[in-house]
Amino acid sequence: MRSMPRLLLLPFLALAASLIYFSSAAQEKSSKPDFDMTASYIEACSCDMFCPCYFNTHSTNHMDEHHMDEHFCRANLVLKVDKGFYKDTKLDGAKVWLATDLGSDWSTGKDSWLVVNFDPSVGKEQQAALADVLGQLYPIPWQKKAVQTAAFSWNVDSKTGVAHAKMENGKGEVLLERVKGDDSHHEVVIHNLKYWGAQTNDGFRMWKSKHEAFEGDGHKFSYDGTNGFLITIHFSGNAKPASAD
Repeated sequence: MRSMPRLLLLPFLALAASLIYFSSAAQEKSSKPDFDMTASYIEACSCDMFCPCYFNTHSTNHMDEHHMDEHFCRANLVLKVDKGFYKDTKLDGAKVWLATDLGSDWSTGKDSWLVVNFDPSVGKEQQAALADVLGQLYPIPWQKKAVQTAAFSWNVDSKTGVAHAKMENGKGEVLLERVKGDDSHHEVVIHNLKYWGAQTNDGFRMWKSKHEAFEGDGHKFSYDGTNGFLITIHFSGNAKPASAD
């Protein structure tokens, strides 16, 4: 007689365990981000090393014979997605070339422009996904934006200390050389510095720009011996509603 209550209790315990399992699964599903991306960059800009933009709200005042008293930061941000997804769309291996001028004040987007170039290997669904992801990663109210497609190479050779990205049409190029530190066995790396909207990064690896250039959508620039670095970032979040600006 004393064993009956225990037998009756078993179904209730099983039901409780099922409820806990499904509740935990639902909670895990609801907390999963819409997108998650780990991406590596070959990056260069018109400023001297290292990026004053990360410590100011405005671009560098470039005082030279061609641009007297003019604030700008013209850059090539060439990224390759190491691993990522956007809802049901895989982003692994997608390559995007961002050519930009941050303008004189990126809080307002004054004088700024952006050209997003997708490698032809990036499908339409991936392009739409990356447009949202990168729009959130770089939340700047650009004055001018354009999208184009052109094939490009992306290569980092840690053995030789050379990183190279180049468009096949010759309209864009970034060539970096690793900066030699006091200890030849270790790179010069800046840590504890946020990269735009990314939650984490593995540090800014100092690879000085030997040459960077871009031409497209009415923009053209070329610089030698300026700022450059390599970086791998991690960025995740939720999709921006389609109706949102």
